[in-house]
Amino acid sequence: MIISHRHKFIFIHVPKTAGSTVSAYLAREFGPWDLQLGSWKDALGNGAKANRLALIAMFCHLSPLKIAQTLIRNHSVDSLAGVALSRRFAGRLADHSSASEIDAFDPSAWKQYFKFCFVRNPFERAVSLYNWHYRKVDTRPSFSQMLCLIEAGAAEKERINWKSWQLYTKNDEVVVDFVGRQERLSEDLRNVCDRIGLPFDERFLTRAKANPRRPDIRSYYKPGDRERVERLFGAEIERFKYRFPD
Repeated sequence: MIISHRHKFIFIHVPKTAGSTVSAYLAREFGPWDLQLGSWKDALGNGAKANRLALIAMFCHLSPLKIAQTLIRNHSVDSLAGVALSRRFAGRLADHSSASEIDAFDPSAWKQYFKFCFVRNPFERAVSLYNWHYRKVDTRPSFSQMLCLIEAGAAEKERINWKSWQLYTKNDEVVVDFVGRQERLSEDLRNVCDRIGLPFDERFLTRAKANPRRPDIRSYYKPGDRERVERLFGAEIERFKYRFPD
C-alpha cells in the first residue's frame, strides 16, 4: 500500500497481483513523506532508500540497540524501514489496506489523489494464493480444502489473505480511478506512470515474487473448485470478464 504525497497517488495492494513488483518500482521515486507499507525488501532491492518518514519511524518505534546493530552490520538502517513503518501505523493502515481504510486515514488524499490497483484472473490468483500461503508448511491442506475454509468463513482465523474485490470497492462499486491487470502489467503500469508524471523504465520492473516454474493451474482444480472460486470472486469475474484458463 502506498500513499505518495510527492506524486499524489494512492496504490492499493491487492494480494498476489504483482503488487510487490509495482511497489518496488514506484518506491524508487519516493518523496520524504511518502508512505509505503509492505514490500520494503523488494523496494530496497530495486534501488529504493528509506525516506524521512521511515527514518523517523525507526527512531520512534525501534530500540537504539536494534538500530545500532543494523547500522554496524549493514552500514545502513534502510532494512528496518518496513518493520518500523508497520509499527508506526499499526491499527490504522496495513500492507493490504482497503479503500475504506485509506479514506478514513487520510480523507483529503483519498479525495484528491489518483487511486489505482491491479487485479488478476481469480482462477489463477487462487492458486498463487494457495502456494504462497502454504509455502513454508510441510503438510499442507489441498487446494480444495483451502477454498472450503474461505467459504466457511475461516480465512481470518487461518490468516488466509484472500480478499481482492473488497479492497478497491465500496458497496460493490469500484472507487479507484484505474484498475490495471496483472496479465498486462508492463503496459498498464506504463499508463499509471503517464498519469502520475513518472518515467517508465521496464528494466526496473522486477517480478518480485514470481514463480519461475509456472504451475499448471488446471491441475489444482478438482470437482466443485471452479464453482467455489466463482462464488468467492463472482463480482470480479463478472466485472473483468475473466474465464477459467484453457
